[in-house]
Amino acid sequence: MHKAVTAMGGGMRERLLGLCDEMDARLHGLLDSKHRVAEGVHQIRKTGKALRGGLALVGMPRSTLAAVTAVGRLLAGQRDAVSRLKTWQRLGWDDRPEVEDPAVIAIGPMLEKLAHVAGRRPPPEAVAWAVARIATVRAALAGQHEKALLANLPQGLLRLRRRLAKRVHKLGLRHRDAPAFHKARKALKAWLGAQTLMGIAADKGCARLAELLGDENDLSALKAWLQARGFSKSAAPRVWQRLGERHRTLRVACMAARDVPEKPTLCAELSQKIPKQP
Repeated sequence: MHKAVTAMGGGMRERLLGLCDEMDARLHGLLDSKHRVAEGVHQIRKTGKALRGGLALVGMPRSTLAAVTAVGRLLAGQRDAVSRLKTWQRLGWDDRPEVEDPAVIAIGPMLEKLAHVAGRRPPPEAVAWAVARIATVRAALAGQHEKALLANLPQGLLRLRRRLAKRVHKLGLRHRDAPAFHKARKALKAWLGAQTLMGIAADKGCARLAELLGDENDLSALKAWLQARGFSKSAAPRVWQRLGERHRTLRVACMAARDVPEKPTLCAELSQKIPKQP
């Protein structure tokens, strides 16, 4: 069974190096006037998460993973500003009686302005710093033999699946369950990234759950932003009532998607059968 897993992961180092090249090109693209910054940042963060998941899958050192994380955090502010605006707009204020609420009237333009600022190109010095971080990842991978990376695949795959099962199981509607959604989202993204790197089509159910968890995370981030800027429950009660309704709906949907039985993919079947290491 281990041979089957490693065979599916053949050429893993080249795939990871390809992701490094993709991140490098996209980072340089942020300085190109022909490219949209917001979309470029989104793609860089998306590629970075796949790269980080792949590095974890093959057992690369945490310092190597941290270099990729640093690039994502450098650009997080720009991406978050756009996500907050989209999340706010999806709440459908124009069709609700709260549209005339002073808080609603104030919040929308603030989010729009911040999203507009997020579309500005980052300084070349910041891009150069990010490119240098990816260069360290490329150098670390270049020093690894393909066989050594493949040897870590079975346990890496099993570790990701166990983490996903554990974190998804903890989803709930109590207040103390709130952090579980963020943790489940991270575990699910790592699992889906592993499937992609292994050349396997993602579970439709997992992809749907990932979408719902992403929406839940965006709404949590919006609520934290509002709270930090004075739009508390007491200052904007009608806004928070709508947020609460939407948040509960999303969390119920996440739990329902979690419980939908689905035929496991080959990747899941393999990981189920990988024996524990002594």
